[in-house]
Amino acid sequence: MKTKIAMVLFKAVGRLPLGAVRCLGALLGRVMWLSKSREARITLANIQHCMPQLSEGEQQKLARHSVIEFGKTCFEIPLILQRPPEWVAKKVKQTHNQELLDRALADERGILLVTPHLGNWEVIGTVIGQQTHMTAMYEPARFAEFDAILKESRSRLGGDMVPTDKRGVMALIKKLRAGGTSCVLPDQEPDLASGEFAPFFGRRALTMTLLNKLLQRSGAQAIVHFILRVPGGFDVYYMEPDPAIYSEDQTEALAALNRSIEAAVNRAPQQYQWEYKRFKQCPEGKPSIY
Repeated sequence: MKTKIAMVLFKAVGRLPLGAVRCLGALLGRVMWLSKSREARITLANIQHCMPQLSEGEQQKLARHSVIEFGKTCFEIPLILQRPPEWVAKKVKQTHNQELLDRALADERGILLVTPHLGNWEVIGTVIGQQTHMTAMYEPARFAEFDAILKESRSRLGGDMVPTDKRGVMALIKKLRAGGTSCVLPDQEPDLASGEFAPFFGRRALTMTLLNKLLQRSGAQAIVHFILRVPGGFDVYYMEPDPAIYSEDQTEALAALNRSIEAAVNRAPQQYQWEYKRFKQCPEGKPSIY
């Protein structure tokens, strides 16, 4: 019953205009903040941990804004997934540094998009799908009906989805070696066997080694890519990563990866997904910040 109700609401949101969806999302975010929800507590803990240079009042203000933006993302995703690509494309207001992607597409090497959880990452499939075929890793959603919508939405953009296992990794490497385009969300915490602690906003965070392995084994070029929420739509950004991201020294490469993510986050820190437990795993002897 709960799943059916959730799907009815999901489909109803998909029929609303973007402005109404964002108003509802902002309302959800304010409720989460005022009720001191789990999302609000984690957001504040992460910001306090990563931005000690801010005053207590500034940390509280950024955390509140972040939770409100998170609420908007929650409501935008059903809209983006259910609208045709043409509708989403019309909501793109500006594209920054398009020449980076154009040069990369003209190169024979593959392209690995480094896509942090910033702004609304579901828009990326539409933006990239209009310019090139993309392959990305995919983990099935918890509910079968939502999973079907997710697959259909991403597939109609002409992209391929591969599983988050060794077969999926090999598929990405093959794609990149052939000059194709792939996308990795690099700021999710991996398991201990698939990560290494590296500085992130001056704090040690378990960081995935997957992206470094893909670059080393494929010879692909990396571009940091994210899409920010702006009035009436979205702005698209492409950025050069820290050059050391290509280092054969994994420790150096992971530190560069996190610096690249930081540079993107600093463009709009209130739109970063601080609601995620990025520091769940702690270096030995360190207490949890949560």
